[in-house]
Amino acid sequence: MADLPAAVKPLAAFLVRRHSDQLRSISLSPDSKLHYPLYVDFAELMEDDPPLARLVFSQPAEYLRFFDQAAVWAHKVILGDLKGSEIGMKKEFIHVRIDICGSPLECADTFPRIGCVRVKHRGVLLTLKGTVIRSGAIKMYEGERWYSCQKCRHSFLVYPELETRNSIQLPSYCPSQEIKIQESTHVLGVGAIPRSILVVLKDDLVDIVKAGGSTFSAFQVFSFLGFTSTSLLISLVSSQ
Repeated sequence: MADLPAAVKPLAAFLVRRHSDQLRSISLSPDSKLHYPLYVDFAELMEDDPPLARLVFSQPAEYLRFFDQAAVWAHKVILGDLKGSEIGMKKEFIHVRIDICGSPLECADTFPRIGCVRVKHRGVLLTLKGTVIRSGAIKMYEGERWYSCQKCRHSFLVYPELETRNSIQLPSYCPSQEIKIQESTHVLGVGAIPRSILVVLKDDLVDIVKAGGSTFSAFQVFSFLGFTSTSLLISLVSSQ
């Protein structure tokens, strides 16, 4: 749970508290490869946690993904609580489906006629009602893709963009920077040669130090193919 976004924890707690029966049913289902829906009433979420419900409404692309992650995590909690006579199976594909019935989202602004959908509706949770007039072929949908930098091994999780027909925008850069730090000469004995070491800065630590400046830092040591014992690769985890 530590590597998940902060919003996942309250969503998972809500699901465990309010939807344990559905989660238990999913846990007891025998097929681990199926995609399982988990139905959530928006009115219930509004009653339980209004600020979180507003975030789901205003940022659905992000928070519905968090909801799916929370559903998988909550399922694992329920799976661990099953009694000995009950045989559950771990599921990786659980998707939260929002039901707006009885909630404020039934108003005209969030439940417009198809002919009234405008640019102002972009980016929020919207409900439409209509008749299906065409059904396309079933095809594979790529939900996410991992990229890894060959130099620093930093991993990117990239999601497809529906607005560009599910194309995936490749990472344009890796948030890392190589620097080299050297021992201070005043702590060495007479005639000693100062040694240096290669350091990789990642994420928010990029571009915080300049050549000629002093740094007092905490590091995590890594060993990568191609680096000798006299030129270790280490990763900066904090700096002062």
